[in-house]
Amino acid sequence: MSELKTGTFSVSDLENVQINIGSIVGAIEKTAAEEGEVGLTVKPNISGLRDWDYKLLERYNPVYTPMCDQCCYCTFGTCDLTGNKEGACGINMEGHNAREFMLRVITGASAHSGHGRHLLHHLIDKYGADYPLKVGQTNIIAPNVQMVTGKKPETLGDLEGALSYVEEQLVQLLACVHVGQEGEAIDFESKAMHGGMLDHVGMEVSDIAQISCLEMPKADENAPLSEIGMGTIDSEKPVLLVIGHNVAGVTNIIDYMEDHDLTDKMELCGLCCTALDMTRYRTEGGDVPKAKVVGTLAKELKMIRSGVPDVIVVDEQCVRADVLREARELMMPVITTNDKIMYGLPDRSEDD
Repeated sequence: MSELKTGTFSVSDLENVQINIGSIVGAIEKTAAEEGEVGLTVKPNISGLRDWDYKLLERYNPVYTPMCDQCCYCTFGTCDLTGNKEGACGINMEGHNAREFMLRVITGASAHSGHGRHLLHHLIDKYGADYPLKVGQTNIIAPNVQMVTGKKPETLGDLEGALSYVEEQLVQLLACVHVGQEGEAIDFESKAMHGGMLDHVGMEVSDIAQISCLEMPKADENAPLSEIGMGTIDSEKPVLLVIGHNVAGVTNIIDYMEDHDLTDKMELCGLCCTALDMTRYRTEGGDVPKAKVVGTLAKELKMIRSGVPDVIVVDEQCVRADVLREARELMMPVITTNDKIMYGLPDRSEDD
């Protein structure tokens, strides 16, 4: 056998040794086939699509709602920007309103992605990171994730990379809001478009995860319909009203009701996104929805003041800030289930 030297060695005298280069090449080809061709802007940063944003903004004029002619972002203010005057930091009303709009975009994206992160952690903890993604008869499981990140997710664990990218980019966008950062309206608008793209990725992660794990309909054109409206609620039964956006906690309520034969003995109803998702839970294959939809955020006050709910459960998003105060007037118990909305209530998670 030849003497080994730095950087090189000879295998001419080795016996019973097989080096299979083909398996390495095959692995590379398999990965390339699975992931497909990727574009030039995989996981773009906040300026990665700026040139394209400029082309779009040249063609389509943005509309800001609401408009504000004052800025109180820092201790130099409040600054009056009417007439496009400059504030103490040099920003004018055009730039400030573009910044306000971008902030609305990224707070919405953060809410959706925060919900996605919570849901993904919960489902991975329950089903494992290797649990396969199942969304129905389609070759493109996650169009937004695949287009933006260049990766084709196949398991719950594969979604974490996409969500980490979204979270990183949202931090960079939020940094641009601080005083002394970006000052031109058109670049705030470009960053807002980046935030909107991130929002689509975060929302897709959330829905793919819950569709795959919670027995929701999968590309089913005949998915069962749910009753909707306050008039569908039987107030003669105990009524549990759920408000929010994150269905993870509600699935435990539905499971408990079924395990204790309570489904027909009480009414489970909801407002906003949680209401929609809990009617999808375990309806794959045509099973009847186990809850009813009251309506949207606009119906919350009306539903609470009607006195119909016996207990209110809130999770995150789409929840009025005065739910606890309104419920207290009618002696309705309120249970918060998510650390994004706590209402100053004591933590009773460990109570018997």
